[in-house]
Amino acid sequence: MSAIYEENYFISMKKLIFLKLFKDILIFFVVFSLSLSIIVWVIQAVNFLDFVSEDGHGFNIYFSYTLLNFPKIYSKLFLITFFISLIYVIIKYEENNELILFWITGISKIKFTINVLKFSIFFFIMQAFLTIIITPTTQDLARSYIRNSNIDMFPSLITEKKFIDTVSDLTIYIDEIDRNENLMRNIFIKDQSSGEENFQLIIAKEGELVNINNNSVLILREGEIFNKKKNSYNSFKFENLEFNLSKFTTKTTTIPKIQETETSTLIKCIMNNSYNKNLIINKKRFVCDKNSTKNVSEELLKRLYLPLYLPLVSLIGCLIILKSKEEKSFNNFKKLIFLFGFMVIFFSEASIKFASKDIINNYLFFLMPIIFYFIIFLFFQKKLKYKTI
Repeated sequence: MSAIYEENYFISMKKLIFLKLFKDILIFFVVFSLSLSIIVWVIQAVNFLDFVSEDGHGFNIYFSYTLLNFPKIYSKLFLITFFISLIYVIIKYEENNELILFWITGISKIKFTINVLKFSIFFFIMQAFLTIIITPTTQDLARSYIRNSNIDMFPSLITEKKFIDTVSDLTIYIDEIDRNENLMRNIFIKDQSSGEENFQLIIAKEGELVNINNNSVLILREGEIFNKKKNSYNSFKFENLEFNLSKFTTKTTTIPKIQETETSTLIKCIMNNSYNKNLIINKKRFVCDKNSTKNVSEELLKRLYLPLYLPLVSLIGCLIILKSKEEKSFNNFKKLIFLFGFMVIFFSEASIKFASKDIINNYLFFLMPIIFYFIIFLFFQKKLKYKTI
């Protein structure tokens, strides 16, 4: 009876110490990954201020766009922050003599590693979900805010003695601005919204910027309009003219980029180009042709291939347990493991650039982390003199 009780006690103890280990890794990962991502996000958000200062978008568009870029940043830092979290906690456990609890309760080092690898599957699924679904969805949503923007901060961009071409098909020059009376004098406008061969030149003595039904309208006075339509020209003078600025769109790219396109569409594109399939793709959202195959392959590898490195870096982090802190070479060994992990992560990112139009060659990418994984695992077993059945 005591033997059964003792066995149940050790089983419970094993579960508890593994639960504590996984909890510590998870807490450190969440705090570290979010902190680092927020720092990068804030730095990037400063660069996005160009949307207000140069492209004429309002602050509501700016905040929505920058906020929706956070998942992209988080997914890019996911692998490196997980590796650092894992190796930091294991080293901390070793230095605080907490790893001894695993060994004295009968947990072998290979069993310890297998359990950590099982735990890493949760992070693998999380990263895959981020890269395959969340990131492209939020990136496309962010682009939609720009796509639907009416450049509501455009009036603040108007300055004296400067040609303003912030928006497409429109150039404005103002000689003098009276801020007190809200008047602009000696105004020149070139409107090419009707096409390259057709344009309209407007010259006015003065003007006033007003808001009518949430639209920015330039009230022009005492001026003349010159119209060109193909080979014909005409002109007429006016006393008052309302020129609607809100009809013009931003020069910022509004068509979804490859990284903003849903994964299913990219897969359809590869199937059409590589296997001569005829799967339906919304061409207004994404143009798929032979020239885009390499870029599409590269983007798909980022989403599907990079998460495969997470179990691999988990195994690399577990190599720390091969040595004890009592050994003189422990400090150099943990630095070596840390450097090795960084090299593998760097390789995972750099290797994507070698994606090609040949779908067979791209399949080989998926084999690389799996091959590395088994090589390191066999090395791990050999070092521990462990034999599997």
